[in-house]
Amino acid sequence: MSEFETYSCGSCTETFSAHPSSNAAANTYCSPACEIEGKDL
Repeated sequence: MSEFETYSCGSCTETFSAHPSSNAAANTYCSPACEIEGKDL
């Protein structure tokens, strides 16, 4: 059984897999570029 779960990116709405304890799972961005765009940085 995989420890990864599927999430939807908060910026581009693409789905991605991440470990539940990861930063990607906590902030729901699939990449640094999407995080920058999503947070208007």
